[in-house]
Amino acid sequence: MSMTRQGGHSAAGFDGRDSLYISLVPLPTVLLIAVLGSDVLYWSTAAAFFSRASEWLLGAALATGVIAAGDGLIRYVSMGCIRPSRACRVHVSGELMTLLLSLWNLIYRLNEDGGRGVVPTGISLTFIALCLLFATARLDRGIAIDAQGNDTDDPEPPRVCRE
Repeated sequence: MSMTRQGGHSAAGFDGRDSLYISLVPLPTVLLIAVLGSDVLYWSTAAAFFSRASEWLLGAALATGVIAAGDGLIRYVSMGCIRPSRACRVHVSGELMTLLLSLWNLIYRLNEDGGRGVVPTGISLTFIALCLLFATARLDRGIAIDAQGNDTDDPEPPRVCRE
């Protein structure tokens, strides 16, 4: 979706009150990158600290991801007038798969002894989750906006709820 202003509202239907959502969205990505870094450090040093740090970082990434998803869902449902597009479905399904993969990764790590949860399964699951997250973001951007800034999924302008 294009985020250009139209009559005081963005094309996505949000006005200036969505700063909490915008602040929450990058946190899970940054925390997953930190998990991958901690996993690589564990792999190279075998220090138990990095294994435990990865578990905590993964838990924080999962928690912030669930909070951001909940906030986004509440905002989307409260608008009501915007119909779901293909870009929306791609974004939601990719983010949901990333959350489920991260949950599986955390459960696996908590059930394994020490570093056995990190190498090779934990680091692989973290890498796959990050690739899925970046691919979803790239596909979402590619579907929603073409080079001229037009919505390629829907040739009609989005319907925005008016107050």
